[in-house]
Parts: sequence; C-alpha cells; structure tokens
Amino acid sequence: MERQESPRENDEKMSEYFAAVEAGGTKFRAAIVDPELTIVDEVRIPTTTPDETLSAVEAFFAGQANTLALGIASFGPLVVDRASADYGSIAATPKPDWTGAPLLSRLSAALGVPADIQTDVEAAAVVEQKLGAGKGLASVAYVTVGTGVGAAVSIDGVPFRGVDHTELGHIPVQRVEGDDYAGRCPFHGACLEGMAAGPAIGDRWNADPSTLGDRDEVWELEAAYLAQLVRVYSVSFVPDVVLFGGGVGTRPGMAELIQKAALADIAGYSVSHSSNANLVKAAAFGEDAGLVGAALLARSLVA
Repeated sequence: MERQESPRENDEKMSEYFAAVEAGGTKFRAAIVDPELTIVDEVRIPTTTPDETLSAVEAFFAGQANTLALGIASFGPLVVDRASADYGSIAATPKPDWTGAPLLSRLSAALGVPADIQTDVEAAAVVEQKLGAGKGLASVAYVTVGTGVGAAVSIDGVPFRGVDHTELGHIPVQRVEGDDYAGRCPFHGACLEGMAAGPAIGDRWNADPSTLGDRDEVWELEAAYLAQLVRVYSVSFVPDVVLFGGGVGTRPGMAELIQKAALADIAGYSVSHSSNANLVKAAAFGEDAGLVGAALLARSLVA
C-alpha cells in the first residue's frame, strides 16, 4: 500500500474536512480534502478483494478528526437507483468478487457521516462542469479512457441518469478499415471499450501503450474510434463540450486528434457541432478528476 501525504498543519482555524474515495478497478484512492477541495492527505490502495480493500480504506479514515461527509466516485457498473436496497453497490461485473460489494453502505457506516456515491465519470463530469474545463457551460460530456472507457453527461451540475447510469463505453462502433483486431470486451467483443481502451491498445500493438508515444498510426486509429462516441454525443445529448480524461484521453495532442476525427465523422450533419472547433477538449483536472469530484460530492452534502 503506497501512501502519499501532504503536510497537514495543526491549524485550529481549519476545522472542517471532507472524505473522498475514488474506487478504481486497479487501485482505490482515499483522501482527506479541505473546503477548497485541496487534497491534504491521501492513500493509494491496490484493488484486491472487497473486504481487504475496503478495510484498508476504513483504516485510513479511522481517527480522522472533523470529517463532515463522504463522497465516493466508483468504477461501474454501479447500482444508482435510490429505490433499490442495493443502492451504492457494485452491480454485475467481470471483476472477481466485486459483484454486490456494498461500497456506500459499508463506508458510510464506518465513517458515521452523510455519504453519497456517483460513478467515477459522473463525479468527473460534474467537477469539470463546475470548476474545470466545462465551467460556465450548461451541458458537459466527460469521457475517460484508461483500463476501460467510461462516459457521463453533467447537465447543470447533475449527472444524467435513468434507472441506471449511462454505459456509453459499450456502444457498437464501425470498424476502421484495415483494423482486424477482434476486440477485448468480455460482453460485446468489438464495442468501443473493446476496441479503444488501454488494454485493447496494448493487445493490438503488442506493447505497453506508454511506449507508443511516437507512433502516429496508433493514436490516429485510437482517435477514429473515440470520435464515434463524440458523434453519438452530438446527435443525442448535444453537450456544449466533450472532455477527455484518463491516461489515454489526456495524453498530449490526443484531444486535437479526436476533434479532427470527430468533425470528419459528424460529416456536417449536426447543426451545432458540425463546425465546432472547440467541441473536444482535454479535461482540466486530469487524473484527479474523479477524486476531486468525490470531494465535491461530499461538500455538497453539508452545503
């Protein structure tokens, strides 16, 4: 367990803190955050079994003084129907042992404070709209590209949901000419996530994506697939901007490649977006969007 701490001064004036958790498929980040959403203490915990991982999160928060509320930004699929007895639990997932893991109820009980949960991409979309690259806009779409592809829309600071959260990473995509990669998604094979997430990049090119930075053909192909999601957004939610985050989404020049490919894919059809030179941008909070979004959620519970 790797712990990264910032100095936490014994300042009696700073009496209010918020607990934030970003629950990821490979690691959890748990943090104490001040009212200005600055991370003052943090721990990173490998995602192993639910009990082992959540016990480590609880141990980090044990004894933390003046924690007013808890916000959780979690990987999905997540039960977000408030009428369900399983609200805040992980839904059916291929990740071993995690189906049914009661993230919200367990951590809320452990901390004994008001708590709520959003998907990691929902939390990121909201914080980017309120404080980041989408500030001042009415509708912001957020896409994270890393181990998977997650997507959400924040409308006036509220994530769009039906009875479930959106799962736009699993939209069908048109295969790019010349690409014979079979696809990696265990559910759909060659859906967007199966063709464009980090593991798919590694499989297709037989290399760690971090070593492929100078291979233009890699990132142009990636942009061609991600642009298809931008097109879906342009004819469905019609957001003011589509922001890309995650390790792949925030790599230098990626937003520009997706922007170019998206306008070509839209092909002049969308009234608002067919020539929008600012349709696609990189997220402002980068890799911290989910964690800071969780902190913003916690702060909202006591506002």
